[in-house]
Order: sequence, then structure tokens, then C-alpha cells
Amino acid sequence: MTDGELAVAEALARGATSLVLAGAFGGMRADHAFLHLALSVRLAEAGTTILLTSGAQEGVPILPGKAGFDYADGTLFSVLGFSDLAGLTVTGAKWPLDRVEVAFGSSLTISNEVEGQLEIALERGRALLLAHPYPLPES
Repeated sequence: MTDGELAVAEALARGATSLVLAGAFGGMRADHAFLHLALSVRLAEAGTTILLTSGAQEGVPILPGKAGFDYADGTLFSVLGFSDLAGLTVTGAKWPLDRVEVAFGSSLTISNEVEGQLEIALERGRALLLAHPYPLPES
């Protein structure tokens, strides 16, 4: 087990019902970052509220149901599918979606922008909202 997974297990054993994984996207180890993404979805399915953050990006698991997010207009976001997605609706976005089917591995839900109140509804599947609520560095 990674240090991150051990820390999560210890927090849950001590009674935590919500977690913030700081530094979840950073570092040189893409395998550890991927684990944090996948683990967050599994934890959300088990009822744990979870937020992943790097200080520049935030990740929130998306499971069947409807959720609203309070991001400023222009905030970049993607919906990363961890399975096929059925009945995905995205409103309050530059490119809204209405009950679409998204195959696992599709880029359809990559790189969108908030325009208004962002809401995401999902009928079946599991995903992660990855948002960039802080300005990206100029390149």
C-alpha cells in the first residue's frame, strides 16, 4: 500500500467521514496520482465525502445523482470517466451536455468552462470532476 492509501485507511479507522487529500495531483509519480483519483471514487461510493487538491486543481468524485458546484465563470474543468457514463448532463458550462452516453476513454468531457452555476447529473457510471479554480500560469 502507498503512504497515501495507508493514511486514508488510518483516518477512516479513526472515524473520519470526509477527507481532503492535499497534494493529490502533484509530484513525479503519475501512478500515485492515478491511485488518488481512483481511490477517491471508491471512497465516495462507500459514503465518504472527498476532495482532492493540488492547490491549483480540485477533484470531486461524480456518482449517479445530481450535484452543483460553486466555481467562477471561466473556470476550466473536465469530467474524467472511470467507466462508461450514461445519462450525463452538464449545465452551466460553455459546452453543455444533455443526457449523453460517454464511452470509457472518450475525450468528449475534457476541457470545458463554467458559465453560470455548474451542475452535473449522472444516471449511471462513475467519474471525477477535475476543476482549475485558480488561474493557470501563463506559458
